[in-house]
Amino acid sequence: MQHRVALAAAGGIVAEAILEKLPESGLTPDSLVLLDDESRQGTRLGYADGYLSVQDQMQFDFSECALLLLPERNDELAQLAIDQGCVVAGHELSTNAPALFFDQSAASPKLSYGDSQFRLAGPELSCLAPTLKALQNAGTIEQVNLVCLRSAEFHDKAGVEELAAQTVSLLNAREAIASVYPQQLAFNLLPESVDPRFFADLASILGNNSFSLTGQTLNVPVFHGFAAAIQLKFAVEVSLKDCESLLLSLNNLIIKQSNVSPISDCNQSFSCVLS
Repeated sequence: MQHRVALAAAGGIVAEAILEKLPESGLTPDSLVLLDDESRQGTRLGYADGYLSVQDQMQFDFSECALLLLPERNDELAQLAIDQGCVVAGHELSTNAPALFFDQSAASPKLSYGDSQFRLAGPELSCLAPTLKALQNAGTIEQVNLVCLRSAEFHDKAGVEELAAQTVSLLNAREAIASVYPQQLAFNLLPESVDPRFFADLASILGNNSFSLTGQTLNVPVFHGFAAAIQLKFAVEVSLKDCESLLLSLNNLIIKQSNVSPISDCNQSFSCVLS
């Protein structure tokens, strides 16, 4: 029983992607527990070749599990699991410890078995880190200018549903109500400050604390996907051909000479596409 894994917010968008890829790890259905809010208790979700029933995450006995995967921030649930001897892993944890990034082309980060929680690199960092790490081999990066374009799914199903409801309301001349976002997102653009931890995490993953980084996040009225515009300045002159050669060696990275977008190039794919 101690080797079971629990997945919280199992009905969310992030959990849906985890459930799609998790069978590849060899985790059997009897070793996985699906958790969510009380309102979703009893819901059956597909896993591997069968189905698992969702349990109430606030009433679950975490002493039965070794690990809790936390796709969405929930400080109360994280602490509940830790107090019951369960290790917590997720990219939205409140801890200030550096984010862990597991790269197939590099050595795995060192883990302390005494830690009760591990903060994982989020989706933006996971998309950008392999590319920037590879390019750093062409020459030390001095400056990174970054604009991240976030779709509604970055606020999980609540964000997607709010965008859909606002779109329908505005097209029918009704008021667009905002609760997930500070203002109307439909037919709009909402700038957002970047989490300061993002800068520290990127520097830690690259092993380079000397570069200058400016960043901005922009919430866009799109349901799914992520895109970023990046400008780099190197300490030495580098050639585009050398950069392309380094990038071609990466797994799950596709390079195109034409314009690219999440909808046209990354739909139903876990690859990163670079123009």
